[in-house]
Amino acid sequence: MDAAPTPRRPVSPFPRSERQDPRALALDVLQRVEATDAYANLLLDVRLRKSGLTGPDRALATELVYGVLRWRGKLDWILTQVLDRPLSALDRPVRQILRLGAYQLCCLARIPDFAAVDEAVRLARRAGAGRSAGYVNAILRTVARRRGTPDGDPTADPIGYWGSVGSHPRWLVERWVDRLGPDEAGQLMAASNTVPPVTVLVNALKACSEDVWRALMQAALEVVSGRWVPGAFSLRCAGGVADLPGFAEGWLIPMDEAGALPVLALDLTPGQRVLDACAGGGSKSALIAGRVGPEGEVVALDRSPRAMRRLEAAIRRLGLGPVRPRLADARSAGATWPGEFPRVLLDAPCTGLGTIRRRPEIRWRRQPADLARAATLQRDLLEGVAGAVARGGLLVYSTCSLEPEETDAVVATFLAAHPEFHLDSPAPALHQPADLVDGGGLLRAWPHRHGTDGFFVARLRRAS
Repeated sequence: MDAAPTPRRPVSPFPRSERQDPRALALDVLQRVEATDAYANLLLDVRLRKSGLTGPDRALATELVYGVLRWRGKLDWILTQVLDRPLSALDRPVRQILRLGAYQLCCLARIPDFAAVDEAVRLARRAGAGRSAGYVNAILRTVARRRGTPDGDPTADPIGYWGSVGSHPRWLVERWVDRLGPDEAGQLMAASNTVPPVTVLVNALKACSEDVWRALMQAALEVVSGRWVPGAFSLRCAGGVADLPGFAEGWLIPMDEAGALPVLALDLTPGQRVLDACAGGGSKSALIAGRVGPEGEVVALDRSPRAMRRLEAAIRRLGLGPVRPRLADARSAGATWPGEFPRVLLDAPCTGLGTIRRRPEIRWRRQPADLARAATLQRDLLEGVAGAVARGGLLVYSTCSLEPEETDAVVATFLAAHPEFHLDSPAPALHQPADLVDGGGLLRAWPHRHGTDGFFVARLRRAS
């Protein structure tokens, strides 16, 4: 039997400003993420810094943004049961407001139904969708009444379940079930729906692990040492990474443990010269710099001016003296520095499908055609950087995707065209190889097996 509707409470005569409203902030971020290629984590950090929100309101805004992105498939499935038109036919603000309301009603037990519904109606009026306020009210009240409807059976219909209630795009569900089987694919998707811990690595140029550990513990944080990478710490905290003790001082490098595995695979020693061919914001350049030390050099390439600005900011915060930023395309690296680097890292641009637990919006952005486009660029980049590797040197290729087109296929094509390179297992350079490296010498970190983001690493050695 449906529960009786919760009596509506009157709207407060003292509306909060949008600047101080966590739901309005969440709506703004969600709309921008849907309409552009902005990453939710970067956009949310900027909005939170400007908002003045603190404590529970800050935590609520963060919960709403990531929760709606992570569970969008399930929320859309719930809403489709009660809507009188396709969800895609609704204006973007109304669509996102309904998702926000449904998330609070169906996924957050601590928010009363009346608050979730009333705030959604208020938000519709503020967002210029006042004509839809009554519609939002009616839909969300119906969602509240129908809550508790059976969700489906992942065993009987894994593709139907994970493509709706399990909140993954159907094409990706079908792909993973076909490749991994329904049981393991289900484990992977369940892991991808979890909230990952905040993970930081110690900047060896400025701090030691013991000092960072003490600082984090003194802040009363729940801290766990990393399993796979020395100097890694995972923690649960309500604030952002920038609020952590030691961040402003440059002690901390935000990064999932799997993201550091390509750097370990380089097997670095002090004083080496290294090319970071697609440096991005500089996190891996920072780890490399900590290992080669002040006597070494890290040439950090990126062709994006925006990435270069982030890299330069990281250099200032982290004190990365050995890092030399260079605005350039990695595809010309071999011609620019023929045979000059004993170590080259190509952490290639990819679909990012290994990181959807941390960047949940990626699952809704990617399409099957993106895999072929990414692989074409990855092959071109590998071809472009190969000439920069010194004889006897190492070229590490990595992606935060585990899809075969971006991993095994790219490496196989490269090796077929470059007999002077061969696969060289990274296992001896790892802190804890365990089952990370397969019999062919390729490294794969999986969310459901290793508790990390999904990452692929191939270490290629050039003949002497």
